[in-house]
Amino acid sequence: MSKFSSVLPIIIYDRPAGSNDLWQDFDRGPGIFNIREGYEIHVRIQNIYDATLSTLVKELVSVPELAFLNLSENRNISDAGLVYLKDLKQLKGLNLSSCSLTSSGLEALSALNNLEHLNLSYCNRITDTGLRVIKSLRRLTYLDLQGCIKTTHAGLTKIERRGLQIHIR
Repeated sequence: MSKFSSVLPIIIYDRPAGSNDLWQDFDRGPGIFNIREGYEIHVRIQNIYDATLSTLVKELVSVPELAFLNLSENRNISDAGLVYLKDLKQLKGLNLSSCSLTSSGLEALSALNNLEHLNLSYCNRITDTGLRVIKSLRRLTYLDLQGCIKTTHAGLTKIERRGLQIHIR
């Protein structure tokens, strides 16, 4: 059993490690959390800023069971905040939908070598230039770009590869 603590109002879900089961509601922060052996966790947080994201990453960096981080609809997370995520190398899934990101900020994601699922939907300032980083994420199997109005068919063609499902509508 693993343990970590958070001073933030996080929501934690869990499921058996490696399964495709639905995430189950586990606990809410702030607090001290004991992760069941053989389980992985999914953390969700809302209404945060870049500085809060720095705190969250410091709390989660040593939690190997962290599989998914949901930061969706945090419009105060910007490119500057993405830099903190590079330390969460254990992440398999990341939801950044509706955050205030641009193409230049996506470079920070290149360190996330285990990423399989990435949601960038409605990050409407991302362009084809930013998609180049996606090409370096070799384990990525799902990419959501719905509502990314500045990406083009030509840009998507450059990152297409076998095993990568791209959702655009």
